[in-house]
Amino acid sequence: MSIITWMLLIPLITTVAIFISKNSDGMARVMAFIGSLITLILGIYACFQFDFTGVGYQLGQVNQWFPAFGVSFAVGLDGLSLPLFLLTALLVFLVVIFSWKTEERAPLYFSLLMILETGVLGVFSALDFFLFYIFWEIVLIPMFFIIGIWGGPRRSYASMKFLIYTHVASLIMLLAIGAMAFAASHLLGYFTFSMPEIMGAGFSTGFQLLVFPALLFAFCVKLPVIPVHTWLPDAHVEAPTGGSVLLAGILLKMGGYGLIRIAYMMNPQGAQAYTPLVIILALLSIVYGAYVALSQDDLKKMIAYSSISHMGFVLIGVASLTAPGIKGAIFQMVGHGLVSAMLFMGCGVIQHSCGTRLISKLSGLYSKMPKAMTLFVLAFFASMGLPGFVGFIGEFSVLMGVWQAFRYIAFLVALGMIIAVVYYLWSFQRIAFGETNPELGHIHDGSYYELVPMGILLILSIYFGLQPNGLMAVFDPIVGQILHLFGM
Repeated sequence: MSIITWMLLIPLITTVAIFISKNSDGMARVMAFIGSLITLILGIYACFQFDFTGVGYQLGQVNQWFPAFGVSFAVGLDGLSLPLFLLTALLVFLVVIFSWKTEERAPLYFSLLMILETGVLGVFSALDFFLFYIFWEIVLIPMFFIIGIWGGPRRSYASMKFLIYTHVASLIMLLAIGAMAFAASHLLGYFTFSMPEIMGAGFSTGFQLLVFPALLFAFCVKLPVIPVHTWLPDAHVEAPTGGSVLLAGILLKMGGYGLIRIAYMMNPQGAQAYTPLVIILALLSIVYGAYVALSQDDLKKMIAYSSISHMGFVLIGVASLTAPGIKGAIFQMVGHGLVSAMLFMGCGVIQHSCGTRLISKLSGLYSKMPKAMTLFVLAFFASMGLPGFVGFIGEFSVLMGVWQAFRYIAFLVALGMIIAVVYYLWSFQRIAFGETNPELGHIHDGSYYELVPMGILLILSIYFGLQPNGLMAVFDPIVGQILHLFGM
């Protein structure tokens, strides 16, 4: 079996082991830690085995599954999927550590984390549409229960809204990929769900004009993009910290990944035709998302809207069809995964210590919890795009691509960046300084199992902010392939 297959199996094996352990909370934590650590180590090993100069899928495995229906178990990684694949393994491992003191139904919680890991890893590595859709749907189930069981007061509403929005989008995506599979069968002379073979079929312009909007809608819901974004703030506000970290850190990236891999790379002519619509949606997300974040009193909701704004950079970077724009979009997905995880962990630490996330009730926290607040403000700096952090590289590269492709639209993109600086600094000034609100009671600093994951994410955010070339070079082959498909 390939290393990818092992990484898909180990979290499932861990889940079975947790259930066999007779619902022991301590054993569930330890098993989840070991399973996620082994998966992460294998992911790092896969990086050393990967040829970063090569074009095409690597480290893969292809086995016939249902040959009569053209279905196979096919997995592999390239320069687009490898960083997101490794990001998934890293964030799940850190969430297991951050959630170490989870007591309510701990075996079930850690089992769901493991199932979620298999699903997301499968989405980023599947090379068969049938397999891709199975993994895509698997992801919805554990996140639905994580929000619905361990969430806040409105968890039932938020989890159901999450499921309805994302499942409806999944069904539309299924119709679109089914249409592509049937259209490809007429062009290829045989029926297959193989993604590389379907991409090479070469659909007519008329067909692409029909199927691209369906794919765009499906992946925009997942990204999410305004106006199909309303499920995200509710899901983030009600989800437990671990759920919010994985939701923002990796589940949103499934939308960006699908947009590039399926919508754009398989329907280039359709994508070019709908560029004005994509630009409008991206600008709405960037500017309106940042503006709404500015008016939030709930710290977690503010960060949720900031995620919508930052995902708008991914959308417009891809739409620019320039090397800097596409590189910046992929880099933004990876960088936002690191930074948003740190931000939501910081929110979790504050809520655990203070009992509230309302900015109007928080003040003077820096003197009470200096370690957590130092990490939190550095996460703010990274998210607002301060030079030296990973957030700056992705946003600046996208800005260059947008200027190259659309000229003065870049000023509207920059406006979103400016508003982000305002709401981050304003919120931090209110919660960190001044007299401590006596209603908060005894405030304690973050625990080691909360601060260590945030520290690891901070180190990575600074490293890739100062040394982005290594990660950018990973994208070169896939970006060249994308531009070639568009005749650039």
